[in-house]
Amino acid sequence: MSPASHRAARAAAGLAINLLFLMIWGFAGIGKVLEGVPSWFPDKFGKTLLATVPGLSATFWILALSEVLGFLLALGALVRGEFLGRRPATLLTWTLVWSLFIFVQLSLGLWLTADYTGTAQEFAYFTGTLVSLMFVLGTPSDSAPPETKP
Repeated sequence: MSPASHRAARAAAGLAINLLFLMIWGFAGIGKVLEGVPSWFPDKFGKTLLATVPGLSATFWILALSEVLGFLLALGALVRGEFLGRRPATLLTWTLVWSLFIFVQLSLGLWLTADYTGTAQEFAYFTGTLVSLMFVLGTPSDSAPPETKP
């Protein structure tokens, strides 16, 4: 593969990753903000530790704000054109790192409600995010800071 073709394929893959997380957190987070706490939420989580710490309303809004932050990070990465490889993929990297923590939040809720199938699905999402993060970071030589000259 020619270097130009390699760069184009890498940029296209980076764009796809960026757009995927933009959509995931955009639809999830903005939807939660616009719709508020759903009627089924207390029934599902009311008998778990989350009802006490931090409380059901706080649990919902912490998750919603986490997803909105993921969306904003992905949007910033897209606007900066980080997928093009002309500048460091700082915001895209933090989108993916933050996404790992969102999937941990979602997994905790599913585990506390004994939804082990859902927990396994979240693990798959976590793993896919980790693979995406490894792609964005590149090989150690790709992601190492430039050497400074004395």
